[in-house]
Amino acid sequence: MKKLLSITVFAFILLTLRSQTPVGSWTDHLNYNTAAGIAGNADIIYSSTGASILVYEAGMNEIRKLSPVNGLSETGIASIGWSETNNTLIIAYKSLNIDLVKGSSIAYIPDIRNRFPYGQKKINRIRTRDNYAYLASGYGIIIADIVRKEIRDTWKPGQESGDNEVFDLAISNGMVYAATENGLWQADLQNQGLAFPGNWSRVPGMPVAGCNQVIVAGETLYCNMPGESGADIVYAIGEGVAVFSQSPGTVNRSFDPAPDGFTISSSGSLRYYSSQGTLKKEISSYGWGQPDICQALIFGNDIWIADRSHGTIQGKNMTGFTGLPVSGPASDKVASIASEGGKTIICAGGTDPSWNGLKRPFMVSVHDGRKFENISSGSQYDAMRAAIDPSDPSRYFVSSWGDGLFMYENNALVKQFDSSNSPLQESGSSGETRVLGLARDKTGNLWITQPDATSKIKALKSGGTWESYPVNINAPLAGDLIATSLGQVWIILPGGYGLFIIDDNGTAGMFTDDKTRKLTITDNDNNTINSAFSLAEDLDGSIWVGTGQGPVIYHNPEGVFDGDVRGSGIKVPRNDGSGLADYMLGTETITAIAVDGANRKWLGTLSSGAYLLSADGTTLLKNYNTSNSPLFSDTIAAIAINHLTGEVWFGTSAGTLSIRENATSGNESFNNVYSFPNPVREDFTGNVTITGLVRDTEVKITDISGNLVSETTSEGGQASWDLSTYNGRRVRSGVYLVFCASGDGSESCITRIMIISR
Repeated sequence: MKKLLSITVFAFILLTLRSQTPVGSWTDHLNYNTAAGIAGNADIIYSSTGASILVYEAGMNEIRKLSPVNGLSETGIASIGWSETNNTLIIAYKSLNIDLVKGSSIAYIPDIRNRFPYGQKKINRIRTRDNYAYLASGYGIIIADIVRKEIRDTWKPGQESGDNEVFDLAISNGMVYAATENGLWQADLQNQGLAFPGNWSRVPGMPVAGCNQVIVAGETLYCNMPGESGADIVYAIGEGVAVFSQSPGTVNRSFDPAPDGFTISSSGSLRYYSSQGTLKKEISSYGWGQPDICQALIFGNDIWIADRSHGTIQGKNMTGFTGLPVSGPASDKVASIASEGGKTIICAGGTDPSWNGLKRPFMVSVHDGRKFENISSGSQYDAMRAAIDPSDPSRYFVSSWGDGLFMYENNALVKQFDSSNSPLQESGSSGETRVLGLARDKTGNLWITQPDATSKIKALKSGGTWESYPVNINAPLAGDLIATSLGQVWIILPGGYGLFIIDDNGTAGMFTDDKTRKLTITDNDNNTINSAFSLAEDLDGSIWVGTGQGPVIYHNPEGVFDGDVRGSGIKVPRNDGSGLADYMLGTETITAIAVDGANRKWLGTLSSGAYLLSADGTTLLKNYNTSNSPLFSDTIAAIAINHLTGEVWFGTSAGTLSIRENATSGNESFNNVYSFPNPVREDFTGNVTITGLVRDTEVKITDISGNLVSETTSEGGQASWDLSTYNGRRVRSGVYLVFCASGDGSESCITRIMIISR
């Protein structure tokens, strides 16, 4: 009978397996639809997006990604190069740090950044020869030893004082050539003193002007000199100097070696020349789009192209061009992130400190839980915020800084609202319809702020009609806002003007019963805090305000219109015997706040990453930053939580990424309860997650005989188990039963986990 039970349980588990990302796993959400550089050989291709690396292995026909999530030091890639001698990819970052990628290992070289003062200078190009990488930079030519993983020397082309920025270099026939801001220079490689500018000389016959690309093909040296109005001039230097090519409007971006010749990549085309300078092939169209080429490599009859507009392009036999299909957002810029009903939306617009639009092309990236669909427009600008309909996540609104409000259904534009068809107002004499904050209230009305309009607060009612609220906020701008469970709308007044709260008493359109208040942020210690940057309502109805001096909480928002209203800072005792306490994150600027399914608070900051606080805010649970996590930047622009999966999304100044965390929103009843991973393989080292629970579920785990192994309480709708018993030992192989009961005992369920141990 026991054998029959075991077989039945095993069959049940196999039928209910689900593939889920383990809790604690990071995922990058970077733009892979652009490529700035390419390197590698016929077997493996590396393509740089400027923030990450796309890897294509021909033998496995596999595409994978490299970013800080899986080992790179950072984002912000300046240049990449390939050492065929060492089968190593060299990645140079804008910070001057270097990564060496060989197979699955990544080595880090911090020497350049440590040796040179960090400024605006960067590494422009990487060329390799034998065991060395030659880095053309603002400091000259830096030579890195790939095998020893160290900096060997720095050469200084030119005879002028100060640094002569090097954009490219070529080595051939015992000579080294440097394309610099002060012309084309040469030196004998046998000379041991190339760190001394006096040991370099100008290439005879070349104009004394800046040049930025150089290559040797056959017996000829080719050099590119930027021309006026984008008409670059390519010179050929052999027995003499002659103009090789010049085309109006052509900007040449890269010279690269190719079989029996070389290529010139430019914005609109690629030209493939023989060693004698004869044009062999020109690519000026993909058949389905126009090129915007940064760099190209040719292996046999196949070509690989880094295209700024289309990403990584493969051309079999130099025809039949196809892009590598990698899902990602339209941009690595982030203004905001919204998540609702399993859908997450990134807006990539922005404003400067003076509230002028950045004029970024309108880009909205919609993630459905598996892949991105991108919405973009070249005629509109600066997508700012998104608001998803919780009753129908296929419907959402997007605000823009200049072009009004956009309504979408199933990612298709349904309607655009501006001053011509709605109460939305143009801003002064600019003619722009600027919309920022969006928030849906509990009755389905969409509340909107127009920061610098005459009437700054408006609402698009659930029935489709509009209201403009005739209130004077006594501040020049109205910023982001939230609609609360009490029916209140809380609005940030940027520039240190505090907060504005409005309650329309549930009678939109009738203003006589509205309550309003402008609120100066003052805490219980009578400290006045001028600036607010973010808002959130937690699961208990308290309002959290992110300020320039940490979080401030209003625990009694129903009394916000009565008397002297003060917020509460979170005091944490020092525990040093002094009896003193400090404010939680009191020195941080809180740029973003999100509340997870366990009522814990995720706080984004201006300069120290993201923090997770306990439900009451008194305990610091986690701090993710660039030194202890894959976080791309310590500057956080936005945080959003997918409450169906517990995934926390971080929008940083260097791109978007997410981590699978252990708290989801609790269900009203047990629904589709399961565990993952399941079965648990012998090499798994993380926690098993039980999901589909109600909030504060009591979870007890037993072996198949009913012996209690472990117990816990869910974080929102999920619980986790570290696969250990009460004595801290990993459990043995077998089937384990998970008994789940709601806090009041009214509901219960059982699920199963199969463990395979070593």
